[in-house]
Amino acid sequence: MSAHYDRWPLVKEDRIISEVCECTPLVYDARLLLLECLRPKAGASGEEHYLTISDAATGRRLARFGDGYGLACALIHEDTFYVYASRREPDSWNDVTLFSSQDLRKWEARKVVEQDEGEQLFNSSVCRDEPGFLMVYETNDRAYVPFSLKFARSQDLVHWRKVPDLVFGADRYAACPCLRYVNGYYYMLYLERVPGEWRFETYLTRSADLKNWEASPLNPVLAPGPGEDINTSDPDLVQFEGQVYLYYSFGDQRTYSRLKRARFAGSLDQFFDWFYPD
Repeated sequence: MSAHYDRWPLVKEDRIISEVCECTPLVYDARLLLLECLRPKAGASGEEHYLTISDAATGRRLARFGDGYGLACALIHEDTFYVYASRREPDSWNDVTLFSSQDLRKWEARKVVEQDEGEQLFNSSVCRDEPGFLMVYETNDRAYVPFSLKFARSQDLVHWRKVPDLVFGADRYAACPCLRYVNGYYYMLYLERVPGEWRFETYLTRSADLKNWEASPLNPVLAPGPGEDINTSDPDLVQFEGQVYLYYSFGDQRTYSRLKRARFAGSLDQFFDWFYPD
């Protein structure tokens, strides 16, 4: 951990939230909601995977949908929920499918990013930027070191086009992205494997042009602590009631995962600024 650990801004909460892996926090109607990806056990069949949206404070489930899907992310735009997820097959994760709804009851589904031959698609993240919307998605494309991150653009969150020849982490393990656009920079949290070890930590990097990336000098942002085994992965964060809540998974990267969160006292701008001191 960084030499600045004695004043580290992220405070990990002790409680385990649930036995799920991927989670996206969302603010809607002044409430904090959670999109959760249910993967009940290692080796679960596709039918056992599904998506839910719940009230973070009460745990009350507001929606269940996307049977057979997981590794999802979400964004709310103009009172519409947009959820992007990968389809689970016995030995693969496939494509990126959009589920959209305005009432959390009726969901429309359409495939928006298709995998190339011999490729699988995993976690994704979507943010709004100046040109429109940007998606980053995880791939095991054989042309690069698994895993790597590719990008796609959209003007309406429905129709997406891949950005050609734009890959992050082509030469090393880079997975589980979380993307935000703040003050002219793309900030991306993602998972790095510690060289030579079976250990995984969440790093932060930023770019103004999506080609030249600057790693935070204070990486890792999240590292496994007591009781968190060898992994802190699948980060996603939201600003809510004057704090930033960062949800993440811990576990052994093989058989189990548990969901926790950490909090930062301040805004999203201040959170990213802290990790890039002048």
